[in-house]
Amino acid sequence: MKHAFKLEKGLYIIGVFIAVLGVLFVLIRSDYVLKLPLFNESSVSAIRTQSIDPNKDGTIDSFLIINSQKETRLSASLQARLEGIGKRVTVSSIEKLTSLPEATTVIIATERLDLLRDRDILLNYVGKGGTVFFATRPSPSPRFMEIYRHVGLIEVGNFVETTGIQLTNPFFGASDYQTFETEELINSSLTVRLDPSATLLARSSQDVPLLWQTDYQAGRFIFFNGTMMEDPLEHALFFVGLSHTDPMLRPILNTKITALHGFPFHSSDERNISSSMTDRDYYRNIFWAELQRVEAKYDLNYVMATASPSLNPQLETSAYSEDLALYGRETLRSGGEVAIISAPEKQQEGWYKANSQQLQYALPGLTVKTVLATSPLDETRLNQSFSDVTVALGGTQFPTMQEDQLRLPSAPSDFTNTDLTKWYTFNELVSSGLISTQIMPQAVTSEEGGEQFLASFKDSHEMQQREVPWLRSTKASDVADNHHFFNGSIYTKKTDNTYTFTLDEGSDETFFYFTTPIPVADYTDCQLESIGPGLYLVKSESLSFTIQLEETI
Repeated sequence: MKHAFKLEKGLYIIGVFIAVLGVLFVLIRSDYVLKLPLFNESSVSAIRTQSIDPNKDGTIDSFLIINSQKETRLSASLQARLEGIGKRVTVSSIEKLTSLPEATTVIIATERLDLLRDRDILLNYVGKGGTVFFATRPSPSPRFMEIYRHVGLIEVGNFVETTGIQLTNPFFGASDYQTFETEELINSSLTVRLDPSATLLARSSQDVPLLWQTDYQAGRFIFFNGTMMEDPLEHALFFVGLSHTDPMLRPILNTKITALHGFPFHSSDERNISSSMTDRDYYRNIFWAELQRVEAKYDLNYVMATASPSLNPQLETSAYSEDLALYGRETLRSGGEVAIISAPEKQQEGWYKANSQQLQYALPGLTVKTVLATSPLDETRLNQSFSDVTVALGGTQFPTMQEDQLRLPSAPSDFTNTDLTKWYTFNELVSSGLISTQIMPQAVTSEEGGEQFLASFKDSHEMQQREVPWLRSTKASDVADNHHFFNGSIYTKKTDNTYTFTLDEGSDETFFYFTTPIPVADYTDCQLESIGPGLYLVKSESLSFTIQLEETI
């Protein structure tokens, strides 16, 4: 039996199918999709709290910082960093020091050991099981010469300027973030010779010991033979040193943020970059296409931080408005966000209003939650036009919450000095579990320069993928969801080889670094992953969890 094929019906079905696809395509490319919660809003997790019983739940890690009356910058820098992750900090002057109270770690943040009344104040404390961390190299003095053999030295020489940093072992799993050969990393150090019993943790490019640990009776000394820790951008070795003390849990953000600074911009229709196409076509067809490939491969969520080229934007379509609509839609669809650049100091008047108007012309209904702070923020003018902004990228040296606004560092990527850029990335990654970088596409001036720029950009993310594959990529505006990092405290109780950690508050998933010289045997109410020598990534949705270490003889 033969079946007659009804051509008219088949064509009708095909036509309807194509029409439906066409309607869906138009909707996806339209501004309507930008108004959907999927692209415009972030879910807010409920904040959970609990009351703490110190007798049952333990105590907060406490740090005693010793400064001198004329040296306070280093102590202030470390105090802000430690308090920013919920640790308890007390500051005392070395001139008034008569004894050391019990603390997780005592930090010497002054060169003036000659002001110490008695060397036994330090030696007795460490001898009974305490930890003393020298966060700056002392100036040679009779008091220092009384203790130098106890802190892991057998010989002390003269002052020397050192550059670069080499870790003796990688902090994370791979070795990309282990050597930083750059002359911009400068320390004033002492020429020293270590006791064979000391453990060297880092050296300079000139092979001068920079950081080491040595046991003394029941306790230990951690010694930094440098002067760079005043700067929050140089705190990495502080946390490397702390990782060689008793087991410690500290909160991290576990976040990677990549900002496109000043993109899109008003690009030229001339052929300055490439002889085969206009600058505008180059950015659209070559540069942006490659950025999208990198974004897809490494699961990035770009923060497209832009600024209107005019303080009097018009409703009529312009080249910049078309580019803003195109790049903005594609950024939002791929999981990123559109941010505003802060007003230049001499253009505060009308800046935010003009940019708000321009964004509404190009991306109607868009809610902006992030500002890239390239200049001091005028909060009043910013809030008048962008009342939903809750995150400022830049303008701070470490993550902090100021009133209702989250401040996150954002380091420009200098691909001409890869080791320095690598160090700044490593510094905040070690300190707070954050990589926050920005690139400036407008810096490209030639086709060859663009190829080098994109290759370096891709290489940096390839390195991050090798070194920290567990790091999450998020929108800047989503970082505030890590409520505990900015507002909570950790209470620790140790029973034999088991540590119980209790949080006073938190929301959704909370992440931590757990450092320990003893391997982990078991854990409950959390997830745990080894990410480096003696370093674990901990994730928990519970306000209380335990980690058990292997038994030691």
